[in-house]
Amino acid sequence: MKRALLILASGAAAGAQNPIIHDQFTADPTARVFNGRLYMYPSHDIPSPIESLKEWFCMADYHVFSSDNLVDWTDHGVILDQKDVPWGDGEAYSMWAPDCVEKDGVYYFYFPAAPKGVKGFTVGVAMSESPEGPFFPMFRPIAGIMGIDPCVLVDDDGQAYIVWSGMGIRGAKLKDNMMELDGEPQVMQGLPEGFKEGPFIFKREGRYYLTFPWVREENGTETLAYAMSDNPLGPWDFKGLIMEEWPNGCWTNHHSLVEYKGQWYLFYHHNDYSPNFDKNRSACIDKVTFNADGTIQQVTPTLRGVGMANARQPIQIDRYSDISAKDAKIDYIDTLNRFEGWKTILGRKGAWVRFNDVDFGDKAPKALKAKAKSRKGATLRVDAVDADGARTVIGTVKVAPTADWTMAETTDLANAPTGVRDLVVTLVNGDAEIDYIGFDALPWTQGAMTTGKYRNVFAEMGYTQQQIDDKLQAICDSLFRGTNRVYFEVGDDMGYISDIKNHDVRTEGQSYGLMAAVQLGDKDMFDRIWRWSKKYMQHQDGPRKGYFRWSCKTDGTPNAQGPASDGELYYVTALLFASNRWGDGTGIDYKAEARNILDQSMLKHGMSEAAPFINTAERLITFTPDPMGARYTDPSYHLPAFYEVWAEYADDGRADFWRECARASREYLHKATHPVTGLNPDYSNYDGSLHGNRGMIGDDFRFDSWRVPMNIALDYSWSCADRDWQQQYADRIQAFLYDQGIDTFVDQYKVDGSPVERILPAGGYTALRHSLGLVATSAAATLAATDVRSREFVEALWNAEHKPYDDGYFDAYYDGLLRLFAFLHLSGRYQVIR
Repeated sequence: MKRALLILASGAAAGAQNPIIHDQFTADPTARVFNGRLYMYPSHDIPSPIESLKEWFCMADYHVFSSDNLVDWTDHGVILDQKDVPWGDGEAYSMWAPDCVEKDGVYYFYFPAAPKGVKGFTVGVAMSESPEGPFFPMFRPIAGIMGIDPCVLVDDDGQAYIVWSGMGIRGAKLKDNMMELDGEPQVMQGLPEGFKEGPFIFKREGRYYLTFPWVREENGTETLAYAMSDNPLGPWDFKGLIMEEWPNGCWTNHHSLVEYKGQWYLFYHHNDYSPNFDKNRSACIDKVTFNADGTIQQVTPTLRGVGMANARQPIQIDRYSDISAKDAKIDYIDTLNRFEGWKTILGRKGAWVRFNDVDFGDKAPKALKAKAKSRKGATLRVDAVDADGARTVIGTVKVAPTADWTMAETTDLANAPTGVRDLVVTLVNGDAEIDYIGFDALPWTQGAMTTGKYRNVFAEMGYTQQQIDDKLQAICDSLFRGTNRVYFEVGDDMGYISDIKNHDVRTEGQSYGLMAAVQLGDKDMFDRIWRWSKKYMQHQDGPRKGYFRWSCKTDGTPNAQGPASDGELYYVTALLFASNRWGDGTGIDYKAEARNILDQSMLKHGMSEAAPFINTAERLITFTPDPMGARYTDPSYHLPAFYEVWAEYADDGRADFWRECARASREYLHKATHPVTGLNPDYSNYDGSLHGNRGMIGDDFRFDSWRVPMNIALDYSWSCADRDWQQQYADRIQAFLYDQGIDTFVDQYKVDGSPVERILPAGGYTALRHSLGLVATSAAATLAATDVRSREFVEALWNAEHKPYDDGYFDAYYDGLLRLFAFLHLSGRYQVIR
């Protein structure tokens, strides 16, 4: 199953360090540049499921990863599994070092595998129209190759060459079809004696380079070595080493070299996450420098790796650039789960660690943080070092005595920097273990769909878990059971959520009720709301079959026949979560109901009365799936992570389509939100431009629009696939509202932030208010915000009361539901239910 996830370090950690992939083993990394983006095709070490490989290399499939900055890596999921190879032994677990090249718009993936019924290895080819796959393997391997570790060079004239290892290193031309040898294989001449494997061939400034792991001493471990030639198949002039043997005895070191954005890099592997078993390796990167004569300067592996670190993301100083000779060391945070990463231990006054290339941007930070713990208590000083070596103190942070990790913080920053600086962290007194440091709000940098972890912002701000639980319980009691409740039970097995001020039942509220019920684990409430929805709201036949009437009276009498697409969006997601939480055998087949909505929607292509609620050409949700409403969209309906949930759990054969919808929805949100204020209209065209509605509703930021900050926060929390933009968006909209007055901003604006020309009424009242619903959703944006003032929005929500406004207007329904969802988000309780 293909999936794309942003992969960073564990928990709240960020990248820009070695190893570069932090949630799985990635050996034998082959790096290639396609369409201006860098792709890495590694092998995938796993714990062996079979006894014969318990102490050996074990690999069942291949992933591909990509990046545009060598810091943030997207895992595009499994591109080829051993069971997919028609000629291969599907249980050999021998999918060793691969390669991928492009020719004439086709991507060819070369991989070694054990063939059925034959000892040894041969090399296969899989093809794709995209570097991200999926790749489709050919029905037979390449005739004439018995070996492993294929590497292909497509020369400037289009001629392709393949090299591989097995009884030395061999090579041959490839035919134009890229799947057959064009001539007999030949042994590469001029290479040193000793074991060699994993060849990687490339061309630079008219010269050919053959690089390879080489065991130069009997019973030794692998170096990385190279030779040069004027011919792609040699003979070769051996030049020496690129990298020495691993000091810790790690036996292998496979690699590749690539030029990206004017800099050459060496990709290689080491057993960082598996120090006691060197058959589980992890990919690393360091820079490569060539001498004037074309020879390669030897590379010393670093922990710091490459790429620029963002000051407002966790800075893993354990991946140091330099460290004091005494009283400083690095150790694992958790030896039972080494993917949790490392910690820096500073044991005595004066111990220090240095981390290079931290980008503060053009805005000086307001807060310095350190996730740390200390037996005695400690003071840490953080210095900035500029390009000229000048050193200034940014600030000091005190760590209280504690056996648990704590977030120590100071806002007393004497010389808060901008631009790029190196950092030095020094122990002033006491003793300290440091997970990471960082500046300002430090939002988490990885989505829960990858980690399974959810951020509890309230707890981070010092509220106790009991206080958080009590507050959430009080909100639920008021909303669903109190005097001003919006939930009503009907008979023995049905119930509905009512928009009290409008005296109706809406698919918006019903589907929100389902989501709240499944998040809170209330099966009775969920089932009651679903049964009411299905009986009174869902069309069971006709052109709108599967869709829901968007509004009914509280006795079930329809107020309208047409649907509103956000209802279907929430219904599907909540039903899939219910299926995962409670199964489908307790009276309601939740997954079948979700599938029915999706299937019935997709059957509506070409109908005059109804359309799919996802516009299949634009990959974007419609305002309403009818002939008029299908022509535009509503920004507040966009929840890209919902589509990723569908791709994972709907099992409807449309997984790739739903992932495309998630990508398109994120791109749309960039266009639909104002570049300065972050505000969005109620409606817009599919290209993000204003809809041009001549009435009051449409082009301004009004009631529907309030949901967008929380929706983007949800996408950030769950997926984090659009991290940089989402952080900028959260900072932007909170900055606008903050400037309007954090306790006084109103609930309707033009998208440029100017006052509306006319105020849209609600519930019979016409006024601009500091609405609780917008207080809630703007606070939820804190999940992605980097500015420290984001915490003031959370405090404002915590302290806000749900009561009538000064003019007597009271919205139990919309304000109440948005408040509940914001509290669920900020307490880590709004989750992907697996």
